[in-house]
Amino acid sequence: MTTPVQTWGTLGNLVPEQKEFGAETAAYLESYEVYDLFAHLLRQVIVERPENPIKFFQECLKEHSKLCICVMGPPGVNRSKYCQQLAADYKLKHVHVGKLLRARKELKDVISTGELVADDVVIDLVKDELRKAKHTGWVLDGFPRTKVQAQSLAAASKELGTSLDSVLMLHGSEDLARQNFAAKVEGEMDSEKRDVVEMHLQQYKRHVLTISEFFKNSVRRIEVQGGESEQESVYKTICSNLHYRGFSNAPLRMHRICVLGPCASGRTTQCSLLSRRLGVVHVDLATLLREKQAGCQFEEVPPDFVGDEEACALIGARLRQTDCVRKGWVLDGFPRTRAQAEFLRQAHLWPSRVIQLQVADAVVETRASSRRVDPVTGIAYYTNPNSVAITQQLVQCPHDQPEKVRERVASFAENIQQVSESWKRVFSSVLADGQPEDVAAGLLERVSNPLQSEVVQESLRKHFLCDAMARCILI
Repeated sequence: MTTPVQTWGTLGNLVPEQKEFGAETAAYLESYEVYDLFAHLLRQVIVERPENPIKFFQECLKEHSKLCICVMGPPGVNRSKYCQQLAADYKLKHVHVGKLLRARKELKDVISTGELVADDVVIDLVKDELRKAKHTGWVLDGFPRTKVQAQSLAAASKELGTSLDSVLMLHGSEDLARQNFAAKVEGEMDSEKRDVVEMHLQQYKRHVLTISEFFKNSVRRIEVQGGESEQESVYKTICSNLHYRGFSNAPLRMHRICVLGPCASGRTTQCSLLSRRLGVVHVDLATLLREKQAGCQFEEVPPDFVGDEEACALIGARLRQTDCVRKGWVLDGFPRTRAQAEFLRQAHLWPSRVIQLQVADAVVETRASSRRVDPVTGIAYYTNPNSVAITQQLVQCPHDQPEKVRERVASFAENIQQVSESWKRVFSSVLADGQPEDVAAGLLERVSNPLQSEVVQESLRKHFLCDAMARCILI
């Protein structure tokens, strides 16, 4: 007969094996994106509620993921042109809400004054169109325009059998809106037409904040500049924000990117650019430290020298917040050590890309020696800002002195090899000695192009899942 002590001893001997099996299982599920795939299938089955879930899952795996996109923005940012191109490129139904409303003769007087059409009328009209596009996916052009409409869209998933994948908000200046609106108006812009333009702008400004707040954890803001030459660039940014992989029929997966590099490598600049281009959350350990140390003008201890335990606690808490979970993230300078790299693995916060910025030591020292920090805002400057007042208050941080910089560079070089070994499958590097726009192009290429393992696994994914479901049926 086995005694309690013997039983505990036997279980204790199994603990290492259990840990090893758990680590291998987590690695397999993450590498083949099974977590994301089953989350997608679970969402779909809850929306559809089919009588035969197993058969429904099999059908889902045979089809390409259907995109459902909502694009908002003020008048004059070429929103409809971008939506039309999205619909053509991704084979979606273009639901042009403005055109639908203008087709209703009884609404002509309301629209001509610049006033918004009643919410219930717009909502019913949009729902009818979305029902027609249930099996194709859709891009909603200019909806929602009020918080009530936003709430109706969020609540309509069960009724319409769809779910919202992306919420994009185009942003342009009021001068751009006025200029583009004037270009579309026949004849001269008289006072009446100007009043209509101003009414449109005021209506948008009145409601955009409440809509942004409603979608705060999922909305992606995209800057729109004027000029035909900028439209191609804006459209590329819009497509990047969709997080849709053209080479795959798998569901969407949020970007989870780590950008690593020594001090003064341009890392924060590149993370900020990636954040705007991909619509992900920029997570910077230095910023988290400043927020924690309220009242600290700038970091007295740079993130390089923050202990692993404190750094992991701050990063882990931030990455689990809703906006990071729903939008994805780009981690600025984390992980820096093997312990931090393993923390991401154990916490199931696996990055989809880990990219090192390679910069010559001499370039790092030159950049760091010219860096000055505004003690009020914590913003770092490598050249004098336009404001004389800000220039006069800039200071050099102690850890930007040449000897400290060399110490920080040596520390980075010592740890980066271990970090790369921890994330070998998704690790790559980009030369970062050149101009910021060239470095940004290299980074975007690393993020956008599929890894070889991702291409191979797509051909295996259906076989694996269909076989697994067949086994479930037999069981």
